[in-house]
Amino acid sequence: MPTKRILFVGAPFGQFFRELAERLEDEGAEVYRIVLEGGDWAETPARNRIMLDRSMSWARFLRSVIRSRGIQTIVTYNDTLPRNRIALSIAKRLNLTRLVLENGYLRPHHVTLAQNGVNGNSELSCDPAVISQALPPAQACKTFPVHMRPHVMNTIRHFLWSTLLKPILPYNSSYYGDSVARQGRGYIGEYCWRALHNEDAALARVDAHKAKPGSRLYLVLMQKPGDGQIRYHSPFGTNSRFLEEVLTSFAESAPDEAFLVVKQHPLDYGIERLPQMFASLTEKLGIQDRAVYMRKAGIAGLMERTNCMITINSTGGLQGVMSGIPVKCLGKAVYDVEGLTFQGPLADFWSSTQKPDPEMIRAYRNFLLMTCQLNGGFHTQEARAILLPAMAERMLSLTAPSADAALTSIAERRWSDQPSGMFGHEGLVPAE
Repeated sequence: MPTKRILFVGAPFGQFFRELAERLEDEGAEVYRIVLEGGDWAETPARNRIMLDRSMSWARFLRSVIRSRGIQTIVTYNDTLPRNRIALSIAKRLNLTRLVLENGYLRPHHVTLAQNGVNGNSELSCDPAVISQALPPAQACKTFPVHMRPHVMNTIRHFLWSTLLKPILPYNSSYYGDSVARQGRGYIGEYCWRALHNEDAALARVDAHKAKPGSRLYLVLMQKPGDGQIRYHSPFGTNSRFLEEVLTSFAESAPDEAFLVVKQHPLDYGIERLPQMFASLTEKLGIQDRAVYMRKAGIAGLMERTNCMITINSTGGLQGVMSGIPVKCLGKAVYDVEGLTFQGPLADFWSSTQKPDPEMIRAYRNFLLMTCQLNGGFHTQEARAILLPAMAERMLSLTAPSADAALTSIAERRWSDQPSGMFGHEGLVPAE
């Protein structure tokens, strides 16, 4: 049987790659990871490292790695970061298997392993007829403790190594959005605010409104600032534009008995100053008595109180759908499917009584489990013990055995004959 060769262009921070590589190698695969910065170096065993050649453009370097190693499968962690987008585009042109890792759609006990794209780039069918044919999973979901701390600590360790090794392995601290230092300062400020404040009064306002006869409570889910889901898969670009549209629509079209709760994303680090913007806008629109901003409340407690949800494309919206709550998506969401979410304009959503179809909810969950969701998690040993056997099996099964080094080399030579500039200067994403 031909050796299967898999190249990772990024991976979830922490021990995940090391343990997955060992399991794939035990099955006879060759596994590599491109080392872009110190965090990658620390997380990757020496035998799996391919050091970035900074004398070449990213696209040219990647093509040379694919050719020399006979790579058959490219794996990225998300599909919106610039290098990942280029890597997936190259893999598509060379007819390689493209796999994208992401946090799970069915959180918190699943992760996503999808072919070709995730979220707004997903190629999953949105046809209810196709979705309804999905069969229930053979095994029940295994649960495990879920906390933010392991994820946070893995992120801190990754960027600590990146900072320490920066003289040897230069990296762009703003590659993931705002600089690591800017985000760090923001998170410290946000943590201090949360430690010194509670939201008892705000929750009391929510509960008082919930107790009124005929009340309707709408929960608005914000995204992390700079998230690719806003920049690439929505018309807004920023949380502030999304918030302005929702508040304005609420003021113009929501019934008098409606009450709005805006929930800040747990990884918001304050750069957009959304609480201040919310206060200013609600006063301007005259809805300050009918809306509240929640900076630290958890989504579970708010979902128990809500009647409807509005989101760009947050997976929290899918949690709402799975709970039978009406949801309106204002961006491109993988679950924005007829029978699950409200398909009309936002102005009509405020007075709609349409709920998700229970049969469609069950079918869609089965569909996700059958196509792209794997039980387990990235950041704790217990979660990885559940995840890695199934993930290794899925990756190997999707890696085409016919895509050997010779075929890849032929494809690469044919591609190299194309006019220069196909990728633009320094590896810009090519036009399809």
